[in-house]
Amino acid sequence: WTYQVLYCISGFYPAQDYDAILIRVFGAEGMIDRDVETSTFASLAEYGVAPLYYGRFGNGRIEGWLDNHSPLSLADLQRRTTSEAIALQMAKLHKGFRVPETLAEWHDEEKPAMWSQMISWMDQAKAIQVGDYKTKEDGERGKKLLDLDQIEKELHWLKDSIIPKNSKVAFCHNDLLAGNIMQNQDTGEIKLIDFEYGGVNYVGFDIANHFNEYAGGTTEKDGKPDYSLFPDFDQQRAFVSCYVKTSRSLSTGDSNDVSEMSEEEEIENTLEEVKAYVLANHLYWGLWAVNQTVSEGTEEFDYLAYGYHRFSRYFESKDKLEK
Repeated sequence: WTYQVLYCISGFYPAQDYDAILIRVFGAEGMIDRDVETSTFASLAEYGVAPLYYGRFGNGRIEGWLDNHSPLSLADLQRRTTSEAIALQMAKLHKGFRVPETLAEWHDEEKPAMWSQMISWMDQAKAIQVGDYKTKEDGERGKKLLDLDQIEKELHWLKDSIIPKNSKVAFCHNDLLAGNIMQNQDTGEIKLIDFEYGGVNYVGFDIANHFNEYAGGTTEKDGKPDYSLFPDFDQQRAFVSCYVKTSRSLSTGDSNDVSEMSEEEEIENTLEEVKAYVLANHLYWGLWAVNQTVSEGTEEFDYLAYGYHRFSRYFESKDKLEK
């Protein structure tokens, strides 16, 4: 969700044990602390959940090239074998990766990012004036489509009444859309990429975010997700079952690392939590999109429409939850 330029440079073999590298030139300067993000990426690469890391230069870095890999499509997410392979990698990230002490200041396990980020984006969005938009048309559309006072009430309702107070916390990807998941075309193995929004967050949020991304909406200019693609209960259960089984298999045996619930109870509990985080995730990216409308405009991508559709889906999902 940030514009970057990628280059593949090949021809290193046999002088090196690899033939190609990826040169990543950063975008969205000022939005992301690239020193922290690159140090985090290096740690994730060392753990094995991210591509290899070779080094950093002023406005970018050098990564391992994922040969014979392709990004997933929305259709790929519908396949059970692929979905379960993603669940395995997500569990490996959540359960196995530990933030190094040198990065603990920026990835505090006591401070999941969801609420602080949403409240910050809410304040930013409410401060927008009609004249702040890039065009007069966007200002008029924003005034017509958005009811940010109601969105703020919904945010507080979620925080006070819906989101569990004891939700599990881990280092999360936070942006696991189809394009951020690579698959080996020979083996089917999954590799997660683009961890720039990665950080400590609620496990249920990361799973819910992934489910919402089944609908897409960010690759077409009109910013309209197709929620007929949202995973049904059987698909969600298959994903969560694989996630929980993998997570439990990675437990260290420490008393703080072992669930008191049975495997089946943990699956059911996770599914219930995800329902709540699906709502929060709609507000999260909806608010992000509102602020992007002001900073980026809507010529290349209709952020305003995307935000509107995420808010609309929030209310539809809320009605289902309350029934």
